[in-house]
Amino acid sequence: MMKIKNSIYYMLLLGVTMSFAQQTGDSFASARNSKSANLVYIHAGVNGFASNNGSGSTTGLLVDVMREFENFVNQKYGITISSRYVEAQNKDFKLYLQEVRNSTGGVFGLSNTSVKEERKKFLKYSPTFLNNISVLISHKSFPTLASMSNISTAFNGKMGYGVPSTTNYDRMTSVKASNFSSMQITNVTSSRDILENISSNSNAFGFSDIHYYLEYLEQGKPVKRHPVGDQVGDEFGIIMPMNNDWDGVMSEFLSAFVKTGKYREMVTRNLGKGALRMIGN
Repeated sequence: MMKIKNSIYYMLLLGVTMSFAQQTGDSFASARNSKSANLVYIHAGVNGFASNNGSGSTTGLLVDVMREFENFVNQKYGITISSRYVEAQNKDFKLYLQEVRNSTGGVFGLSNTSVKEERKKFLKYSPTFLNNISVLISHKSFPTLASMSNISTAFNGKMGYGVPSTTNYDRMTSVKASNFSSMQITNVTSSRDILENISSNSNAFGFSDIHYYLEYLEQGKPVKRHPVGDQVGDEFGIIMPMNNDWDGVMSEFLSAFVKTGKYREMVTRNLGKGALRMIGN
C-alpha cells in the first residue's frame, strides 16, 4: 500500500511540475556570437492575436508581428531565428502569465496582455502595440444602461462573467464594490468564454475588449454594448520573463513597426476593420 501511495504522490508531483514546465530560449547575447537563436512563443489561444488554427499551425496578429521581428533581426544583426509556439494549459490566461514569468531567456508571451504596473515587477513589456477599449456588453435582450450608477437596478438578478487576473475582471470587481454589491461573478478562463456565455444566456453580462464584441456583432450574435461602460486607456504589450535580454531589440523593432501601413493591414486582417480604432498613432 505504501508503494502505491508513493507512486501516486510522485505522479501528482510530476503532474504539477509538467503543468508549470519552464520554457527556455536562447539569449540575444549568445545569438550575436552564434548568429542563430531558438526562441519560444507562449500564447493563450486568443483568436486574432495568437491561436492554433486547427491545421497544426499558429496564426494571428502577433504571429505576423513576430515573423516581421525575425526578419528584422536577421537583416540587422545577421541572426537566423527558429521559433516554437507553445499554448498555455487550457488556454488559461493566468497560467499563461505564470508560464512566461517562470521561463528563461528568449521567451515571449503573445496575447492581448494589458500593461499593468504590478506585472512589471515580474515581467518585461515591449512597447505597446494596441490601445484597448474595454466595453460593457450583455445579451441583446438587456435594456440599454443609461448610467453606471443605475447598474444594480437595471442588471438586478443578472449574472456577470469575468476572467481572473485580467484588467476587465478588475473592472467587474470595481463596479461590484462601488455600484452593485449583490453582483454575482462567474469565473471563466478566457474572454471568448465571456462572449459565448453572453450569446447563449439572456441573463449574462461582462466587460470585454472591443475587438471581441465587434467580432461577435459581425457574426450576428445576440450581444449588446452599453456605451456608458466604455473605458479607454488600457494598452497591450508583448511580455517577456525578467531575464530576457531581447527586450532592447524588440523595442527597437516594434516602436517603429507599429507606425507602418503594413502593421495596419495586419490589424485589419486579423482583428477586423473596427480594431483600427485601437491603434494610437
